[in-house]
Parts: sequence; C-alpha cells; structure tokens
Amino acid sequence: MQAPMTAYKRAWGEASAKLIRKELEKVRQEGDFSEERIAAALRRLGCGRDHGVHLGHGFYSVHTGVACVSGRVAKDEVTSKVHGAYAEPQPGTGPCVENRGGH
Repeated sequence: MQAPMTAYKRAWGEASAKLIRKELEKVRQEGDFSEERIAAALRRLGCGRDHGVHLGHGFYSVHTGVACVSGRVAKDEVTSKVHGAYAEPQPGTGPCVENRGGH
C-alpha cells in the first residue's frame, strides 16, 4: 500500500524527477552505471541516506519528503516514476521500495 498522491505531491515529485533524470542522464552518457557513480550524481542534488536513497543493479529510489522518485539507469535510457511512499517498504531500503515479502 502506498501513500496517496495529491496534486501538490505529484507536482513536487515530478519536479524532483526532472532534476534527478537530468543528473542521471549524465551518468548514462558516461556509461558508468556503478552504484558509486549513481550515488555521487544523487549527492550532487543533495540526496543521501536521509532522503531514503536506495540503489541496486541500476535501480534507484529517492524520497523527496513528499513523494518517491524511483527508476532505472541503463545503457539506453533513464526512467523515473513518481509515487507515494510504501506503508511497509522492503526492509533496509528506505520508504520507496515495495516490500517483496508476504504476510
């Protein structure tokens, strides 16, 4: 279950996603998809552990405080999705990664 997205939250998230995609597009063009390189790009935007940043295998997620921005950095593209934080996120990943476990 995700937190609801109001128009304000969606707009905030979309603005953040635009900045994140722009920075991660530089990473994609360089061809270095390492977690260290992606983390460095997100840090330039002020995103770190306190923003629920989670990285893994080209996947990234960032909590803006209002919305989540998640996506992938790959050879051919950078994607992003704006969504609400998960009520029960995957343990150890921050609020923006869906729990893969069951109840």
